[in-house]
Amino acid sequence: MVTILDAILPISTLIVTALLTIPIFKLIRKSNYKTGLTLAWILVVFILAGLTVANLAFSYYSIPNPEPLNLTLDATSNPAIASSFLIDAISIYMVIIMTAIACVVMIYAVLFVKSADRPSDRYFAVMILLTGALLGAVLAGDLLTFFIFWEATTVAAAFLMLYRKSTFSLSATLKYLIMIIIASAFVVLGLSIVYSLTGTLNYIALRDAISSIAGADMNLLIISFIFIAAGYAIEAAIVPFHFWLPDAYTAAPAPSAAFLSSLVDQGSYYIIIRILLFIILPPSVGGAFNWTLMIAIMAALTMIVGNLLALIQNNVKRLIAYICVADVGYNLIAITSTTQLGLTGNLYFFLIGGLTTALAFMAIGIINSHGFRTLDDFAGVGKKMPWSSLALVIAGLSFAGIPPLGGFIAKYFVFTAAISADLTWLAIIGVLTSVIQTAYIFRLVNVMYGKTPKDGNTTVIKENQYLLIPVFILVAAIFIIGLFPDTVLQLFQPIMSQLPWAAPIIP
Repeated sequence: MVTILDAILPISTLIVTALLTIPIFKLIRKSNYKTGLTLAWILVVFILAGLTVANLAFSYYSIPNPEPLNLTLDATSNPAIASSFLIDAISIYMVIIMTAIACVVMIYAVLFVKSADRPSDRYFAVMILLTGALLGAVLAGDLLTFFIFWEATTVAAAFLMLYRKSTFSLSATLKYLIMIIIASAFVVLGLSIVYSLTGTLNYIALRDAISSIAGADMNLLIISFIFIAAGYAIEAAIVPFHFWLPDAYTAAPAPSAAFLSSLVDQGSYYIIIRILLFIILPPSVGGAFNWTLMIAIMAALTMIVGNLLALIQNNVKRLIAYICVADVGYNLIAITSTTQLGLTGNLYFFLIGGLTTALAFMAIGIINSHGFRTLDDFAGVGKKMPWSSLALVIAGLSFAGIPPLGGFIAKYFVFTAAISADLTWLAIIGVLTSVIQTAYIFRLVNVMYGKTPKDGNTTVIKENQYLLIPVFILVAAIFIIGLFPDTVLQLFQPIMSQLPWAAPIIP
């Protein structure tokens, strides 16, 4: 049986080890084996975190067909008003994949960032702290607890963007912070209205309270959720709130871009799913109001704008950033379908999207470190840097949905879910924008392998073999998940059985 200690242990483990990272680095810098000791420390951190996550998962699934648990910090507190954690199949799934992806990206970060640099101790500490905050946000059982943990992640994300301290990174971080402040204001305003109407921010109590609201109060409740949705839409970079993301990811160091795109983006999708599918509920199963058309329009705009702007980019890293924007639209298609198939597509997209975006930014980071940044620079780079280029091409093909890579299965589920929900027009837009995506991905491949460098120099560049290890771990994962999707799909069965309209929740 899961206890509150089991729930908070993964979070507290990462927070404590993040605080210990800075003093431990003072000792590491005195050694001649800085990189090796740093890597050993990061592995210790994530082994401990992994054990606490495994303990949470095994404790939860220790009984057959477990039901969702709403745990408060004080067992005597009223769950409707107390800070709480919701332990269910979807939160367990998210915690597992976030911890695993964070570990791989952190290994890459250690090998990419020089451990001897003075800010590196704070850099790694913030990445660990951000992971802990993300786990807290995913396990949160009420909107206020989620908001507190999520604000911690945004502050940490700003530091990761600003690490290089260039003029561009300062400008991008400032733009990000301004947008996040606006988003937070929207969310706080929405939460205050929700609390005044229902007397609770707890996910479960709020869902029950919404069902009894009617008349003018319902109109006010709709307005409050529009504010909340707008706030998290800014943080998820949904069009037209997307313009901070390309600058932020382009300016950030490669490990930061990989970390933020694969983890923070996924967290922002998660809360949208939690609010729309688990609290408000889909209109087809008695939801308080019909939100599907609004989300469908935002999905279409995000796919179109993201892919069209990616099509005209010259900076390759910025091109990948716009693909991240477009991928938000594909995720929204799955949410809009409001079916079990759509949720399956979303959960699959969480995993494959996180792996693919992390892989793309990690591969580009290696190539950028040798001075290749624009499409013109990338001419012939496939022959100069064969391994990094291969990893980037695999990431690009997965983005485009080319079989047998994992991205193909993800888009198949998403588009099939839209069609099954009578949203064929949205699926058609998704397919057409995927064609555009395939076009500029193949243009990149053609530049990398079909053109010769401007200077005519085709000498092979020696790539960091150790840095390629985490890169090809992600490559292998994308292939395995694409070839054997059932290994992941089986994990979704408990989640489907716990949809709010299919199972009760234990207070």
